[in-house]
Amino acid sequence: MADEANRAAFVELQGRMIETTGKIKQLHTQMRSKEGEKKRAYLTLEELRKLPDNTNTYKTVGKKGLFWSQNHSCRMSKSKSLMTVKVQ
Repeated sequence: MADEANRAAFVELQGRMIETTGKIKQLHTQMRSKEGEKKRAYLTLEELRKLPDNTNTYKTVGKKGLFWSQNHSCRMSKSKSLMTVKVQ
């Protein structure tokens, strides 16, 4: 009787552990992805800061490129960087 109860509890815990381990792996993958986004945003921001204020820049949206003023692009990059930092 006690062995069956212990075995059932063990099997249940083992199943929950496997499920939790899968979730942890998924979170690690998401963290790596967000870290890459963060690096790209910071690199973009650094490149945009080097440009003169009157430089025309474009932001890709799908397959199209939309015109943005250089200052607007910097603000967008900053907010993306900040969003990435806040998510983590």
